[in-house]
Amino acid sequence: GAEAGPLPPSPPPCSWPSAMHVGAGDGAAGDILLGPSGRVLDARQLSVALCGGSADSVEVLEVVAGTERRWPQSHSAQLRLALADGSSKHVYLKKVVASTVPAKALHSLRSELVSNRVESRFYREFSDDLVKRGVRLLKAFFVEECLDSLDKLAGKTEEEQERLLRSGGVLMILECAEQYIQLSPLNFEQASCSLRLLAKLHASAWEDKALLERVADRLHPVGGYWTLRQRGEKEIQQMTDIWQNYLREFAVHAPELLARPEIIQLATRLQRVSSWTSEQMSADPRGAFATLIHGDFKAMNVFLPLGDLDKEAAVPIDFQWMGVGFGMSDVAMHLSHSVAASALQHGGEAKLVEHYRQVLLPMLSPHSAAEYSADVAWRHYRLGMLDWARMVFSVFFKDASPQAFAKRMDNPNVGLVYRDLQASLDFVVRVDKCLAEFERELSTRHDRALGSRFRSRSRDALRPSGCRASLESLS
Repeated sequence: GAEAGPLPPSPPPCSWPSAMHVGAGDGAAGDILLGPSGRVLDARQLSVALCGGSADSVEVLEVVAGTERRWPQSHSAQLRLALADGSSKHVYLKKVVASTVPAKALHSLRSELVSNRVESRFYREFSDDLVKRGVRLLKAFFVEECLDSLDKLAGKTEEEQERLLRSGGVLMILECAEQYIQLSPLNFEQASCSLRLLAKLHASAWEDKALLERVADRLHPVGGYWTLRQRGEKEIQQMTDIWQNYLREFAVHAPELLARPEIIQLATRLQRVSSWTSEQMSADPRGAFATLIHGDFKAMNVFLPLGDLDKEAAVPIDFQWMGVGFGMSDVAMHLSHSVAASALQHGGEAKLVEHYRQVLLPMLSPHSAAEYSADVAWRHYRLGMLDWARMVFSVFFKDASPQAFAKRMDNPNVGLVYRDLQASLDFVVRVDKCLAEFERELSTRHDRALGSRFRSRSRDALRPSGCRASLESLS
């Protein structure tokens, strides 16, 4: 879940005296236009990509001054295309260069590059189908991906793997988002709009076995950057120490809450159920309620319309963590990561969850709609919250303090629960409540299992010894 910068909307018409001009025959224009294959992106390529085979429709390609951004994990820029008919068009360039990705463990580097390949595959293999199913997406005009090295690592030394992985990259040219805005945190109405987008996305693939099996094969088998499959068990071991630091740092701000025994033990309790929660939220592509999930549905990966939120649709971006899952994984992460604390208080959380379900149901088959009851949805939501909470407690709360929160407060890409004190404390309360409910459920199951064993053994004691031996051999 890299906290990347926002995707800028199309700039207003103006003059760019320092723009970089690349005519149809030019070959050098700065490394922002250098593709992963080593070839500079030029007007001819975009002419073919944008205009269905005409190689001279784009006369000039220029990088708009002031729009180039270089984040650790990607580069981006606005491009202005001067067309042969005298008009112009803006597009958005996004590029990942493996050689410039910050140093990290080999498995982390591989995971990041896999996620970038997933996004390129999404645009190439799935986006057109979703658009036909009614999902509003920004069009990908051009996708160049050179990450074949991910399939050539077997039998290589770590040094050889590193060299192979850092030899590739991805370059994409996307439609610019016009008349949209990115905001974080979201108020209740804005969150309702973003949830309607989620419902549309999830409905487009809901229990579509053939599509979801393709998703599992070509994207992520389990969607979401925070899943235990992606993160591994090791992170969980640091959860309790991180939580003890949180308790010390924020004790003065919430002394009564943070002194409660069940809150002091919150990380330990969360740790105990993490594997079980992960299993519960791992959807089978052929199973009930399975769908295609976004996997990183924070507010800055959503364009909200500038017009009427009730009448116009939001648009998603950044598809690196798309895969098979339960829709409530996206909902749970979104509400805690990106929605204002005031919007979730006083019953707002439950209202938003139910709003998502009510928007979703008419788009499902009658059978699927009947099966997706309010109880099923709420259970998935609570499990989804605990699944995301595992990463919050084991990663995002690391070095948490009032000072660290204040430093991140104005960064819209950072989760609200680790930059806003009220949102963070409310999240702690919600996690405690969810844990208590599932702890009771698991305890009841355990007691029933013990009772069943005891009754079985009692019956066995009344049977002839040969019969008991036969039963024991089957257990």
